[in-house]
Amino acid sequence: MLHLLVILSTLLTFKGVTSHRVQALSTIAIHKAVIAIDPKASIKASPSVLGLNGQQKELVTLEYSIPNPSIEDWIGVFSPSNFSASTCPPENVTATPPLLCTAPTKLQNANFSNPRYKSTGKGLLTLQLINQRSVFSFAVFSGGLLKPKSVALSNAISFANPNAPLYPRLAQGKEWNEMTVTWTSGYGLEEAEPFIEWGPQGGERRRSLAVTLTFDRNSMCGAPARTVGWRDPGFIHTSFMKELWPNSKYTYKLGHRLLNGQYIWSQTYQFKASPYPGQNSAQGVVIFGDMGKV
Repeated sequence: MLHLLVILSTLLTFKGVTSHRVQALSTIAIHKAVIAIDPKASIKASPSVLGLNGQQKELVTLEYSIPNPSIEDWIGVFSPSNFSASTCPPENVTATPPLLCTAPTKLQNANFSNPRYKSTGKGLLTLQLINQRSVFSFAVFSGGLLKPKSVALSNAISFANPNAPLYPRLAQGKEWNEMTVTWTSGYGLEEAEPFIEWGPQGGERRRSLAVTLTFDRNSMCGAPARTVGWRDPGFIHTSFMKELWPNSKYTYKLGHRLLNGQYIWSQTYQFKASPYPGQNSAQGVVIFGDMGKV
């Protein structure tokens, strides 16, 4: 009965949740965008190299200026940095814009941080970027979202190691005392051996090798996944931590041993092992929908 009440309560909570319905990036008519660089407009991104201390995300500062400012001006973040439509595979009837290879991965109004932007034409914006194994660039657009016109393009910036092991995902293993960890990197088996180094918090460390998988454009069922919807996924690695002591804390880090013997490490992560089977314990659940292209 208690479980039934919990389920009913959850359903009633979801019933009151509303959706924004429209994703901001999907409103950009990027297929109508034109390149019209204005020599008097500018945008500069700094720092030029991110993740020097192994961070997988970092703040970037954009300083920009435009001679004829408007409240409809906006800043677009692009990765890969070459967002020209010429980089896209040929169009087909099933692929509709905005195109992933030309659409920005993030956007912000140019007047976001300066209420006087319309009169000064100047702005300073701070954005957070994550390592996407590709170079970033930024562009200032006039004409709003429906008639975008690129008037300034920034310098390119990148992470110090775009191939670094990142984004570990934990999942319960086949056995109750087993944990699976999956992560992504830019290293294939021809370049490096993937593994994890793990153990009880403050205890002895051990290493477990990982299996590596990936997929390419031809693995997809067809357009637009093979064409405008394609983005290189990198390499997906999976390893296992077995015979865990219940309710105990463990730490682990992701590693790759390069062919020259050098080691590439991630930061250290931690988790708490599962309780004994049947043990009374609180469980948390996170539910999210398909995030689509973005």
